[in-house]
Amino acid sequence: MPKTLSLYELNQHIRYTLENSLPDTFLVTAEIASCDVKNHCYMTLVDKDEDTIRAEIRAVIWAGKYRAIARQFEKETGAKLAKGIKILFQAEVSFHERYGLKLNITDIDPSYTIGDLAMKRKEILERLAKEGLLERNRKLAFPLVPQRIGIVSSSTAAGYEDLMNHLVNNGYGYRFKTVLYEAVMQGDRAEESIVRALGECAEKASSLDVIVVVRGGGGQVDLHCFDSYPIGRAIALHPLPVISGIGHQRDVTVVDEVSNVRAKTPTAVADLIITKVKEFEDLLDFAANKLVRGSNSLTLDMKERLSSLSRDLEVIAGNKLLDHFHSLRGVIKGLQYSVKVIRNNELKLKTAESSIHHLNPRNVLKRGYSLTYYKGKTVRSAAEVKEGSRLKTVLAEGEIASRVHMQRDRGKTGTKAAGKAVTGANLELFGSDSASQS
Repeated sequence: MPKTLSLYELNQHIRYTLENSLPDTFLVTAEIASCDVKNHCYMTLVDKDEDTIRAEIRAVIWAGKYRAIARQFEKETGAKLAKGIKILFQAEVSFHERYGLKLNITDIDPSYTIGDLAMKRKEILERLAKEGLLERNRKLAFPLVPQRIGIVSSSTAAGYEDLMNHLVNNGYGYRFKTVLYEAVMQGDRAEESIVRALGECAEKASSLDVIVVVRGGGGQVDLHCFDSYPIGRAIALHPLPVISGIGHQRDVTVVDEVSNVRAKTPTAVADLIITKVKEFEDLLDFAANKLVRGSNSLTLDMKERLSSLSRDLEVIAGNKLLDHFHSLRGVIKGLQYSVKVIRNNELKLKTAESSIHHLNPRNVLKRGYSLTYYKGKTVRSAAEVKEGSRLKTVLAEGEIASRVHMQRDRGKTGTKAAGKAVTGANLELFGSDSASQS
C-alpha cells in the first residue's frame, strides 16, 4: 500500500522536484489577463489560441523590481503594463506549499511588445528628432485658402478616389486645382517612388499651396513602407505644408509624425481642406459685416460729434466775439483818452516852448540887457569885483572888454573910491561875437 502523505508533504515534494529539475529562469511570452498593483504587481497571464485560453498561470513582480521594470517598459513603449498587452518576460518558476505555483517575473523585454515595426518607427523618429527635422514641416504656416493641391498617390488607390470625390462634390461649390504626382503606395518600390514624387512637388512649390499624401487604410504590414526615414526626411524638408492621410485612426506612421497635419483618412483630408476654405470665407463675411457695421456706427458718431462741435463752436465764437467787442471798446476809449492827453500835452509843450523862447538869453539880450563876466563867472554884484579888474560884457551883438575904475554898491548914497576919483572908463570894443562865444 502506498505511503499516505499530507497535502503539505505532497506540496513539499512537488516544490523540491520543481526546484531541482527546472532551469533557474525561462523566457516566456504571454498576454496579461489581469494586473493588480499593491506595492507588488500581481498578474494573471494567459496563452490564447484565437479567443480560447489554452494556458493560465499567476505571476508576480516583487516591489523591488517592479518600479524599474514598469518605468522602463512605459518609457520604451509609451504604455503601462495592463490587461490585454502581450509581453516577453524572464521568470523563475516558484511553488509554495500554501499558495501554489506562480511565476516570479524578473525582467520584461519592451521590444517584443513594441514589435519590430514599432521599434523601427521609434528609431527613425529619434533620428529625425536629433537632426532637428521632426517638427520642421509642422512649423510651416498652413495656407489660409488651400486651393492648389499637389497629391502624392496612385491613380488607382481607393484613397485618391475618395479624396477627389469629396473635393469635387463639396457642398459649397468650391473649385480646387489638383495635380496628381503618381507614386507606388505599397510594396518594395513604394519608398523610392514616394520620395521621387515629393521631390517633383518641391520643384513645383511656387504653383501649389499644400501637398497631400493619401492611400487609404490597411493593415500594419501594408503601412510598413510609410515608416521610412527617406520619406520622413523628404516630408520634413519639404517647402510646403504636407497633409498625411494614409491610414485609419489606429495607424500612426513616421509620415504621420513628420507631416504638418495628420488626417485619419483621405476623406478627412478633403474635409480638412474644405473646412479651411470655408473658415476663410466665413472670416471674410464676418470682416465685411463688421466693416459695414463699423462704418455705419463711425459715420453716425462722427455726425453727432460734428453737430456737437458745430454747436460748441457757435457758442465759443459768440463768446469770443463779445469778449473781443468789449475789449475793443475799452481800447477805443483808451485811445480817445490818449489822444486827449496828447493834445493837452501838445498845448503845454507849445506854452513851454513859448516861455523858453522868451527866456532865451539871446532874446533877453536883444531887449537891451547884457551879461558881465569876471574870471569866467557872471558878475551879479559890484562887490564881486575890485578896482583894476578886467571884465567882459556880452551884448546882443558883440562883446566889450573893460577895466574897473570905480565900483558902487546899489542902495548907497556915497561912492566908494579906490584911492582916487573916477576919471572915466576906458572901453575896448572887440566886435559883434554872439553871446554863446563868450
